[in-house]
Amino acid sequence: MSRVAVRLVTAAFVVGSAALGLVPVAHADSSSTLVPSHAAWYQPNPTCAQPSGCLTTSTLPAQPPVDVPLSPYPAGTIHVGYDAGQETARAYLGFPVGSVMGTATAASLDVPLDVAAADGSTMPETAHLQACLVAGDITSVEGSIAPPPTASCAQHAVLTYVATPAPHFHADLAPLLSGLLTTSGLALLPDATAVTPTDAWRVVFSSASRTGSGKTDPPVLTLSLAPSSAGVPQVPVDVPTAAPVTTLPGLGVGIPSVPAPTVPSPQVQVPTVTTPQIQPVAAPRTITVGYAYPAVWLLPLVFLVLVPLVAGALTRDLTPAR
Repeated sequence: MSRVAVRLVTAAFVVGSAALGLVPVAHADSSSTLVPSHAAWYQPNPTCAQPSGCLTTSTLPAQPPVDVPLSPYPAGTIHVGYDAGQETARAYLGFPVGSVMGTATAASLDVPLDVAAADGSTMPETAHLQACLVAGDITSVEGSIAPPPTASCAQHAVLTYVATPAPHFHADLAPLLSGLLTTSGLALLPDATAVTPTDAWRVVFSSASRTGSGKTDPPVLTLSLAPSSAGVPQVPVDVPTAAPVTTLPGLGVGIPSVPAPTVPSPQVQVPTVTTPQIQPVAAPRTITVGYAYPAVWLLPLVFLVLVPLVAGALTRDLTPAR
């Protein structure tokens, strides 16, 4: 084998080994579990049924000397209730979703129950609950008669009672995925499409701040997350007016994106001039390139040493010398 052939084989090995290092690293989905940073429950103002209207502490002629307790139940318990065709309590859970990185691909909610009658629990297995997204801030209150934060239930998730291994409610939050990481929290309230006028139940669970022997585990929000760069880029509604610059991670080089094409209107001598529509172009996508095995850069040095030795051994003249 000639020296030219040996060099060509060596170059092929070097190029092939270097190409192996350019294989992109696949990012697997991750999961995250969150407990509420804020928990609250509200109940209807009992004075709102009076002809004079709702009475609050701000409308009293004089402030009471002491705070009137609004909840007869243990501190740290959160309630959702329904009785005689009326909602008697609803709960709000604020999760720290601001710390979550990525795109939610799946989510579920589990609410462990406090089934002690002394804490207010009444037939939770017959309850019909729904989870809705919340618009507005959630503050930690217990039994407040103030107007609660607005809950949007056009899209909602149904909670199902599960008896084992311990009584709890479970919900698949797939209907709420689009706004789950941008909302202030979840509202748990009676499902108006499932309750009947004869229903009478009360669901009780613990907040994360509850103390004492009766405390149960707080609700848990479980998220399945994909990297933010994963997925198909969305087609913009408006044609971009300027060419943005895309920066490749690790390279620090800005590559200007191709601006949207502009098609001039045809000059036709007719009464009506038709301007062709400009088709929107896909938004630029950031491509992340990584090296699955950084040590692969040592392979060219190995090949530079081994290939000439192997080639020399294979092409050595084996004729015995006289």
